[in-house]
This record gives sequence, structure tokens and C-alpha cells, in this order.
Amino acid sequence: MPAAPIALRNGTGHVPVARAGRVRGTTARNRAYARSLGWEAHLPAVRRALDRQRTHWDWATLGAETRKWQAVQGISPADGVIGPATWALLRTAAGVARDPSIAYQLPEFGLGFRATGRPAHRFGRPETARALLAVAAAWRRAHPRGPVLDIRDLSRSGGGPLPGHVSHRLGLDVDIRPVKANARQGPTSWRQPSYSRALTQELVDLLHGNGVLPVHVIFFNDPEVRGVRPLKNHDNHLHVRFAPPSASPSPSAPASAARRSSGPVLEVTATPRLGVLSAQGKAPYRFTEDDAEWTARFIIGESGGRDDADSHAVIWAMFNRYALLTRPYYRTFNAFLRAYSTPLQPVLKSWGASRRNMNRADFVRTGGTFGPPAPPGIPRGQRRAYLDLQQRPWAQLPAAARSVAVRALGGAIPNPIGNATEFGSTYVYFHDANRRYPNPDEWRRFTEQYAARMGWQWIGPVPGLDQNKNTFFVQRRLASLPVPAVRVLAG
Repeated sequence: MPAAPIALRNGTGHVPVARAGRVRGTTARNRAYARSLGWEAHLPAVRRALDRQRTHWDWATLGAETRKWQAVQGISPADGVIGPATWALLRTAAGVARDPSIAYQLPEFGLGFRATGRPAHRFGRPETARALLAVAAAWRRAHPRGPVLDIRDLSRSGGGPLPGHVSHRLGLDVDIRPVKANARQGPTSWRQPSYSRALTQELVDLLHGNGVLPVHVIFFNDPEVRGVRPLKNHDNHLHVRFAPPSASPSPSAPASAARRSSGPVLEVTATPRLGVLSAQGKAPYRFTEDDAEWTARFIIGESGGRDDADSHAVIWAMFNRYALLTRPYYRTFNAFLRAYSTPLQPVLKSWGASRRNMNRADFVRTGGTFGPPAPPGIPRGQRRAYLDLQQRPWAQLPAAARSVAVRALGGAIPNPIGNATEFGSTYVYFHDANRRYPNPDEWRRFTEQYAARMGWQWIGPVPGLDQNKNTFFVQRRLASLPVPAVRVLAG
């Protein structure tokens, strides 16, 4: 897709500087992501998903159409960039790849509803199903004698284009018939005598307040119903589009809050069964789904996300540190991880980390510089790759990272490091000090000297654990505790 001249002009005939700069920035990021994420090979499908009617495309147009598509889908921020989070959704919408999380088939009958769409068109994300079942249960409590809700099409298994629909590609859209006044289920239109405006308004209010997954938009043409937007061909059904799970909770509003509901929440068989963190003399802590999600992100950032001994050891260091040292300061395990781990910080806390990363092409400056004792001029910011990681939803994290997070928080991964709460790569520290990597004897001496300087004890060699990547240490004040002092009990 060759870059064409960007024609963005104001009334004076000049390109607005700020807007042109944003376009150039979006184009540069899209060029980089096209190569690194591999979507350049799927441009025809991407263009069709963004706008089937458009025939002229250049990089500026791609950014503009992507921004529109993100806004329509409820993706935040709508910045026009096809980065990891947007590509994970767009590739499914374009039919390039199936999304395994779009796998829950709504049953034909349930508490407060009946699903009358084609069975092959009744698949959605678990969050979508939870929201619908919570709404249906609340409806049943309010209307025990009926009518039941009439739920039509969602998506097909794995998502992608759905026959008969332009949308319904991401497991987040669902059609629901408006409610009839005669306590019966079946088709009606807001223009027909059988239609109940009051009951349909009640349904719209329940959808917006479902407490599981935020609603991005509801399309329906009755001008007297609040909370909907008109759209052609939507006289006889409500088209509900939920926000993508990644856009629902934010770091300041944890996903657990979005999962709470006054009605029953769907128990999906794939929902992880998590355990309890226990330490001698400490109150037990029960892990949550938020903890599993941030643990998966943590091991991706800290150890590449692999299901191996290094990831297991790093997670156990965090278990130990949280249970023995930092739990009084952090209400949840995931809050601790986000504060501790450099890849999970929206803005780097350490000026040293910022100095190491400030000249990378993907470093995002967030404003201001570090004060003393930092040298002058070190900017505050974070790498784009880590910002993207922090926003990536559970279903789009690598399967290996999800698996190890669930097993670790479920008590299925043994502790390989005893009471260690500290880790770092002394192999790299030696290189930084000597401009060469150590041989095994040099590395061991350096590691023991480093531990002595820090007031720690090296745990020593552990079979199967490569401590050149991460070396593990026990604080001296914890060395007298029984080993292991921390356990994860199955839930």
C-alpha cells in the first residue's frame, strides 16, 4: 500500500500542523505494526472489514477508517492504530483468524429467555453470555409470569463474518426482539399494537445496568425509548453491542467490579478454579480472576510468557513477597503486581528504567521529567509494547501464559525457590559492570558478593532453573522461617 500525499487542509489551504502531525504519527505506527504483527499480508481483508465501499486507500485513509471502526466497536482509545489489541479484534472481524474465546453457545431455553436465532448463530464471548444471562435472570424476577426475552443472533463460533449481517463478528453483538404487551414471545415492531414501549424501556434499562459487561450502544428506532440510537432496519429488534472486555474495566476500576451483578452469573466450564494464598500467621487471601489475568501479563513481561521453570519461579517470588512482605500495602495481589513489575507500570517509576528505555523507538513520553536524584532531562514514560500488554484482554493473551497463571493460582505448580522474594539477572549485572559476560565461576562469585551487599542470601543452584536469566534471593530476615513459608491451597 504505497503512501500517498496527505491532503488535510483547512480553509486557508494549509495543512493543520497538529492534525498533520497526528496523521504522520499514526501512519508511522501502522507501518511498524503492519510488519511486526503481520497484518500487512491481510490488507484486502482488513480494508473490507473497515469499509466495504471504499476503493481508494493510502496510509492516512487506513488510519482514519481504523479510527472510525474502533469508535463503532467501542475500542478505546480510538487512535487509528492497528496495534496488538485492535488487531486481535480486527483480524477476527476480517475473517483472518478465529477467536477461540467466542465459543459459548447460548442455550435454546434459560431463566427468563428463549433463544430463537439459528443455533450456529448463537455463539458469543463468555462475558457477553454472562451479561445476557444476568439480564434475563433480572427480567424473570421482575416478570415471573412472562413474557420471556426473545434473543436472536449473536455470532458464529470463533467469530468472523456472519451471513445476513454486516456486524455480529466479534461475539459482542446480539439481537433481541422488543417486548410485546400480551406476555407472549414473538416478532413485533415498535409501530405495531402488540408492542409495549414501557416493557421495552425496562429491557433497555436492564441491559445498560447489567453489571457484567458495559453496553457500547443499542440500536432501535422507537424515538420515545431512552438509551438507544436509531439505525435503518431496526424497527423490529434491538441490536445490542457490548464494549470489548479490554475496554470495560480500567486499572482504576478493576474487572471484578464489572463482573458483579445482582443476578446470577454464568458459570462457564472454562472459568478457572483458583486457590487461596496462605502464610503462617497471616490471614488467607483468595485469588480472583483479575489476579489470574494480571499474573499472565506479568509473566509475559518478566519472563516471556513461557510455561517453564523460570516463569514458575518468578510467580512464586511474587507469592512470597506479597504474602510475607507487602500485603498490608496492597488490597489485591494484582494491585501489587502492577506496582512492582516494570512492564505493568503505565508510567515507569524508576528513572533508571526510563533512562534505559528512553531512546527506544516505541518509548511513549507521558509528560515531564524525573527530578533529583535523577540526572536532568530523563523523561517520564513507558514502552508502547508494555502499554499494549497492559490493555490486552485475557482471551488474547498467549495460551501458555494463561495456563501457567491459572495453574499457579490454583495450587498446581510446586514452589521451586523456597522463601525467595527477590530476583534479578546477576549475569547481566556482571556484563554491565565488566562489558563482558562471566564464566560459571565468575558468575557464582559475583552472585554471592551481590547477595552479601544487598543483605540477602542466594538460594543456590536449582535443577532445571536457569538463574542466568533470573537469580533468586532470600532476605536474611526471612531465612529463619520454615520452608516453604507460603503455600497455595486448592480452592
